[in-house]
Amino acid sequence: MERPRLKAHYLCEVVDDDKVFLTGEGRDFLVAGEAAVALLPYLDGTHQVGEIAAALSGRVPLTALLTTLRRYETAGHLAEGRPRLPESALAFWDAQGVDPAAVASVLGGDRGVAVVACGTADPRPVLAALAEHGMSAHAATPADVPISDSHLTVVVTDDYLAPELDAVNAAHLAAGRPWLPVKPAGVTPWVGPLLTPGRTGCWRCLAQRVAGNRQVERYLAGKRGESVPLHASHASIPAGPALVAALAAAEALRSAATGASPALDGRMVTVDLATLGSESHILVRQPQCPACGDPALFGGRGPKVVLATGTATHTTDGGYRVRPPEATFAALERHISPHLGAITRLAEHDDSANGITYSFTAGHNFAMVNDNMDLLRRNMRGQSGGKGRSEIQAKVSAVCEAIERYTAVWRGDEPVVRAAYRDLDPAAAVHMDRLLLFSPGQVAGRTEWNRDPAHRLQLVPDPFPEDAVLDWSAAWSLTHDEERLLPAGYVWYGHPDLARHFFCVGDSNGSASGNTLEEAVLQGFCEVVERDAVAMWWYNRLRRPAFDLDSLGDPYVATMRDFYASMDRSLWMLDITSDLGLPAFAAVSRRHHAVEDVMVGFGAHPDARIAAVRALTEVNQFLPFVDRRDADGNTLYRSDDLETLTWCREVRVADEPWLLPDPGQPATVLGDFAVPDGHDLSACVRSGVESARACGVEVIVLDQTRPDLDLHVVKVVMPGMRHFWRRLGPGRLYDAPVRTGALERPRTEAEMNRWNVFF
Repeated sequence: MERPRLKAHYLCEVVDDDKVFLTGEGRDFLVAGEAAVALLPYLDGTHQVGEIAAALSGRVPLTALLTTLRRYETAGHLAEGRPRLPESALAFWDAQGVDPAAVASVLGGDRGVAVVACGTADPRPVLAALAEHGMSAHAATPADVPISDSHLTVVVTDDYLAPELDAVNAAHLAAGRPWLPVKPAGVTPWVGPLLTPGRTGCWRCLAQRVAGNRQVERYLAGKRGESVPLHASHASIPAGPALVAALAAAEALRSAATGASPALDGRMVTVDLATLGSESHILVRQPQCPACGDPALFGGRGPKVVLATGTATHTTDGGYRVRPPEATFAALERHISPHLGAITRLAEHDDSANGITYSFTAGHNFAMVNDNMDLLRRNMRGQSGGKGRSEIQAKVSAVCEAIERYTAVWRGDEPVVRAAYRDLDPAAAVHMDRLLLFSPGQVAGRTEWNRDPAHRLQLVPDPFPEDAVLDWSAAWSLTHDEERLLPAGYVWYGHPDLARHFFCVGDSNGSASGNTLEEAVLQGFCEVVERDAVAMWWYNRLRRPAFDLDSLGDPYVATMRDFYASMDRSLWMLDITSDLGLPAFAAVSRRHHAVEDVMVGFGAHPDARIAAVRALTEVNQFLPFVDRRDADGNTLYRSDDLETLTWCREVRVADEPWLLPDPGQPATVLGDFAVPDGHDLSACVRSGVESARACGVEVIVLDQTRPDLDLHVVKVVMPGMRHFWRRLGPGRLYDAPVRTGALERPRTEAEMNRWNVFF
């Protein structure tokens, strides 16, 4: 350092002639020694080290002087020289760790900032703020931005989805130059993100997330015959534009001087003028973005699924995972934002904080395929649920489910084959009838059935149009190691084919996510097997043995029982394991009251302990719906779903003995179930595939993973297996209970349980 300067943001005070106190807005330091005091008058950036040594030669030994200078420098208290800046500005940039000389160079140079206005946005506050910061600025139009002559382009807009921004984005990507969008209007103005080609996502990445989080706007735009869900803010007071302009000017100067803006690089900052609070929203770069990435990373990916060896190191109620939930949450938290997130929010489902029922909800958005107000209402309050025996597990469960469902929304960049079923190879293309399994009677009576609002989960679609040209997604058969074609309307939410042909209702059965592909496939397989086992038990009203919860040897069970007893509820578990052999359980709880509010939860996994805990945590997840009472002891339901309310108010276990353990069968215990040999995820999947093969069931996997979401997502499809919703067509629902000895003869459709699974 040739001309050392004490950084200007420090207030300096000498005590006892040998102590220098430096205070700087919350960061205070002490530099002790007579040499530290003697150096102070010379640390102004105008004296060379040699000059300082000569001036102090009679007072401070050279060794002590150099040592003390090194102490000041090492501690970060010194800067080089004295740039021509006002003292207050010098102090600001010193405090920020920005070289004021670089700032002075920008202010004294010929290049400035281009300010572009889109729509009705007023650029004048930004132009004025840049001038106040000492930067030259010039107004430009979206079609004529002097990119090469500017340090940066600031785009003032009334909506981040303004169509003009696409051309601005393309021009800056081509030139490799950064630009900064700002939205000054509104109760909550937006600043950033600073979009830098090659380092952050681009406006296309931004627009995809912003548009995805505007459900109502998308609906209204569709009603108007428009495609862009614009939402310009009309509320404004001078404070908003003034604040945005000042922040944009300061960050423009910082970016020009340093080449970066830590606060805005790939981040949008929103300021709530009502509370004066601010939030930072991360823009996730999309590697598959058609503007700044490679679309082939997603659209050009082949269907083949190759399972790699990988050992699960975390084996609790979350299943077999390669890393603990804390690490998974840390990786996914950046996707939570109401504006730029795949997840709009994460919150506790219930605020009782009882230490038992950990449950979180994560908001996410779905596409709509038709003009359906009921679907819009459900989407507006749509959320994914997460459960667990710990808070972090419940958080991760909710976040992963939200990303899983968000990922499976149709966006139009998915690779498909367009053809009619009748023109495809029937050995490769899977017919919808093999997936939905409705009975002829259900299809014939669908119009009247679907009219009942209590049947919202049990809708029966129209017959599959074999002659209609539809999209088909290529998936992979793990059973036969070859390609299969699945109707895209079945495996992607909001596919436009369903607006033309109501041939199915999209559902999440078999959709799963994981840190690795193998994790996700195992989770999806377990879910399909679980729901199939539930369907056979539920609709056939099979008597099943109890599962002895004491055999788990888990203190959590005793804690749960005590908690349920305090609410005057009983808790028990049934073993509903099916012919596939994967341990599957149903946890059941009833209230000791005229209205029993029966709740159920399910779980399945190769590890019976995990399957049982999953069933317990799932019944916990539903408990907040029925845990509040009025002064007379009547339940205050936190659900308006007609089917759920009817179930809670009318079901009595004495009238439905299939909900109770079969007294004629001995209870199963944990030791009755084989423990998987090791925790290799691919081995668990292969074992499940072979078990399914032995029962005549094929396992098909569609890899839906998107490169920007830090999570593998799949759809596991097993034709012939049952959803636990009411689907009463021929097949294993009737055959498997007889084959396993649970029934002597198949039940008829008319004999099936009148109650539907209500969630």
